[in-house]
Amino acid sequence: MENKLKNSQQRAIQYWFADGLAEFLGASICLLLAIYFAAQQFLPQSSFAIFFLLLFIAAFGIRKLMYSLRQRSTYPRTGYVKAMRGFQDRRMRFIAITFTVILLALMLYTILRGIDTFPWLTAISGVTFAFLFFLTALEAKLCRFYYLAGFSILLGIGLVLIRLGNFWGVAIHSLVLAVSLAAFGIRTRLNYLRQSAPLLEQEDES
Repeated sequence: MENKLKNSQQRAIQYWFADGLAEFLGASICLLLAIYFAAQQFLPQSSFAIFFLLLFIAAFGIRKLMYSLRQRSTYPRTGYVKAMRGFQDRRMRFIAITFTVILLALMLYTILRGIDTFPWLTAISGVTFAFLFFLTALEAKLCRFYYLAGFSILLGIGLVLIRLGNFWGVAIHSLVLAVSLAAFGIRTRLNYLRQSAPLLEQEDES
């Protein structure tokens, strides 16, 4: 019984990645981050807060749009599953909290010691994104997020090695991840549409 319950929970988690919209949402957020970090090279510092607020509103709007698309295209095909809130596994919460504390402690240490982390921003960005992808892979048991985690770290370190560890590097890193997520999203979306049909059509056929 316990194994059946765990399998049901696992399928419910994977359901949220079955239609490709989760990857499109991630790609949209990465694209907004790329725009934000690229804009820091041109916009005056006084406008950063307003620009960040606009991007936050845009990200919220994109999330609402993706939810609307899921209501129109996913639920009519394969039914409704209640959205999960937070991590289902306590170990995942512990890992997430531990990583956050370590990252904040390192940032505080560099500030107190006067260490310049600006040339290493893309490496930090690579590790941060990799951690998010890794947690998603562990939670959903989907290999494509392991690939994205490894790619994120390699890309971040590679940009540092070619001396693009600054805001331009973070912008490029975010943009490449956006393209990668979009590519996975398109592939997943096409497979989903090919393998599923609206429930009304299924009932008519039966």
